[in-house]
Amino acid sequence: MELGERPGGFPDPLPEGVELPGPARLCAEADLLPDGSFGRQWLIVTGEGVIVFQGDGKALNRRIALPLQELEDPKTEPMVGGGVLVAKHNGRLVELVHYTNSNARKFGQVAKLLGKWSQKEEAEWEEEEGDRCPRCGFPLEPGTRVCPACTPKRKTLIRLIGYLRPYWPQAIGLSLLAILNTAFGLLPPYLNKPLMDQVLAPRGVVRPLEDRLRLLGILVLALAISRVLMAGLSALQGWLSAWLGNRITHDIRSRLYHHLQYLSLSFYDRRQLGTVISRINQDTGRLQQFLVWGVQDLLVNFLLIMGIGGMLFWMDWKLALWVLLPAPAIAFLVQGFWWRLRLYMHRFFHRWSRLNALLSETLSGLKIVRAFAQEPREVSRFRQRSWELALTGIQVERAWAVAFSGISLLIMLGTILVWYVGGRQVLFERISLGTLMAFLMYVGMFYGPMRALSWLVNWSSRSLTAAERVFEVLDARPDVGDADDAVPMPRIEGYIEFKNVTFGYEKNKPVLKEIDLDIKPGEMIGLVGHSGAGKTTTINLICRFYDVDSGEILIDGVPLRRIKLQDLRRQIGIVPQDTFLFSGTIAENISYAKPEATREEIIRAAKIANAHDFILRKPDGYDTIIGEGGQGLSSGERQRIAIARAVLHNPRILILDEATSQVDVETEKQIQEAIARLVKGRTTIAIAHRLSTLRNADRLVVLREGRIAEIGTHDELLEKKGEFHRLVQMYQEVSKVRAVER
Repeated sequence: MELGERPGGFPDPLPEGVELPGPARLCAEADLLPDGSFGRQWLIVTGEGVIVFQGDGKALNRRIALPLQELEDPKTEPMVGGGVLVAKHNGRLVELVHYTNSNARKFGQVAKLLGKWSQKEEAEWEEEEGDRCPRCGFPLEPGTRVCPACTPKRKTLIRLIGYLRPYWPQAIGLSLLAILNTAFGLLPPYLNKPLMDQVLAPRGVVRPLEDRLRLLGILVLALAISRVLMAGLSALQGWLSAWLGNRITHDIRSRLYHHLQYLSLSFYDRRQLGTVISRINQDTGRLQQFLVWGVQDLLVNFLLIMGIGGMLFWMDWKLALWVLLPAPAIAFLVQGFWWRLRLYMHRFFHRWSRLNALLSETLSGLKIVRAFAQEPREVSRFRQRSWELALTGIQVERAWAVAFSGISLLIMLGTILVWYVGGRQVLFERISLGTLMAFLMYVGMFYGPMRALSWLVNWSSRSLTAAERVFEVLDARPDVGDADDAVPMPRIEGYIEFKNVTFGYEKNKPVLKEIDLDIKPGEMIGLVGHSGAGKTTTINLICRFYDVDSGEILIDGVPLRRIKLQDLRRQIGIVPQDTFLFSGTIAENISYAKPEATREEIIRAAKIANAHDFILRKPDGYDTIIGEGGQGLSSGERQRIAIARAVLHNPRILILDEATSQVDVETEKQIQEAIARLVKGRTTIAIAHRLSTLRNADRLVVLREGRIAEIGTHDELLEKKGEFHRLVQMYQEVSKVRAVER
């Protein structure tokens, strides 16, 4: 291998002129110098050591050289605008390399490799999926391989047409109707030729008046019949097009919603909810308009152009060439305009999504806005984003107005040329007046579809941009899914094992670090720790909302990745910290996980959760309608309905995430008694800031900065006077302050 080449498995190529004591295992380039200024450094790992070079790629200076086996706890530390890779050597913290945020993910993986190699564990550099389009380098959305910059419109259109497969008989019928409608539409102009040459302005031998009157009646009747048939075919065509377009849009919208239901939570962590809703409502709505009317217009106008063009060349091919003279200029103008419009439309949809996201956010938090009297601020933010959207809309319409005016001018030029050239041919008796009149009518019909097609460019550009945004979501792959070798697990006993688990919502910032934990079936575990210690993250991993970065979690001895998700989540009940209830009746919310539950089962679950009494006090009892998010209920009432929902689910593993945080002391005591009965025979994991609520836990797991600080019973940990004892003292001090304030 020559220097300067990028070896397989390396994140970056070796710098030219580097001399190493042995073969390189890893080379990673950093973009900051130790003083924080921009510069180039290379961290190179050989079989025995870690070497850091500094320079411009030609003149290299060896800045650090450390034995690999003597490194301890390599990790990345965040800084403003970047980070630093550090490790301990002989008890001293050594800063290996500095880097900007663009290299944060790379050096997060470097830190993991150094940690494993220093412990003599086998590991290799894992090539991450490209964050940029391999063709144009455009940044890609996480979880998708669709590039909005270079995805061909033709490919998007073909993909849309693929949704016609279930409805191919109707699609063929629609095409036949369009062909028939076009054929009848070509008849009236042609009837003008015999009408002028043989009836109204005959030349040469003139027929008797009676024959001309009879022929006039026949031609007018044929014209009327053709118009009636065209009207009937147009109505039938519109009806079938509306049915077909709405069915296809329904299929796309349903598939999109289905796909969103199964995407990983990390997909939503990276996006505002309003932008996702915009894809379902706004983008599919534009697709619906295009599929119902746009496709029909495109088909009809294309057939008209082909049919009229054929008639023009059949009648007088020389004169037809004058009609086509402006066509190349029109095509050139449309082509150039298409790309500019596409850029504006992507910007337009992006800003519309941002506006929807802001609207969804502010309306959801309307109480907070009013509580802090921030209405003027939110109005200002909305006006700013609305104005950005309006500016983009102005750009689109201005560009379209200029292009449309240019196209209209070129079309008129073609018509003027036909009048002049055709008029000369009539005067020199090369063609008849009827032929010229029919020809001019065809010319008017020919330029009409061309003008319509230029307008449809605007419409189709908007619609295909919307389709790209929809397909972008459909092409997003869930991070969590059933493995190929996933096994069913109809009954979980509840034995949970964490084996050296490390996880972070961002790969370079682990939240949980090297967690080892065994939870026995039927055991109640309390998770304790300061905010951000990793308690909620731990239960998220058990529910497999996310997959671990390293290590593994096992349930009943089976790796979590190999258990079918439906079997896993069907046997886990959770009462989240942020209770969410759906619009509907109280009974429907309690039975959400078990829709077939009887009223007796619902009432029993409500009684266990101490919710039965307050539900009966509602106007309609269990049939009381509650608003989205549980509007109309107090925080404590919402929490108890959530507990009843988990009770009715009858899970094998029960997770309580601050399950009693929203209730008063009296209600908390009643719920704790109910939970004590509920947890029997179930593995239970509970999180609580009120440490007194975890007294009945079999063991407490104390987390500190993502690691397990200590494990034991409530009394054991108090006697140990460690991290748990410190948390209890802090809680007691806060409780005293609150009591004094009251």
